Amino acid sequence: MNTLRLLTLSALSYLLIACTPHPGAGNWLTTGEENTNFIKEFARLDVDLEGRTDIFNTTAGQQSDAKDPSSASRRCFWRGQDAQTILMTCVVAGNTDVEESYLLRVGPDNVMADLIKDDVIIGHFMRE
Repeated sequence: MNTLRLLTLSALSYLLIACTPHPGAGNWLTTGEENTNFIKEFARLDVDLEGRTDIFNTTAGQQSDAKDPSSASRRCFWRGQDAQTILMTCVVAGNTDVEESYLLRVGPDNVMADLIKDDVIIGHFMRE
């Protein structure tokens, strides 16, 4: 009977660990750091648990209304690439024929992340 309990506990633990959210899920704000490779317009990433991401731009120095998903500049679907990285396939909101790919690599502290396009870091973000 103890063996059955031990196996059940082990299986349950495995299932709970496998169902935890990816560290990339959440709301991310730009750190505002300046770099020539960075896309300065990207102000916020909203990565939800269902595999969707909205990327919001700044508008005339003001952050876009992140409460309204229709104001997103990019609409994306994401999947986990590894334990700390998600791959996002996005379309530009104003022209859905334009498709882009990004990686969001979360740091070991799960507080900071790098946005990457074509193997170049294009922005630093911090968890909101």
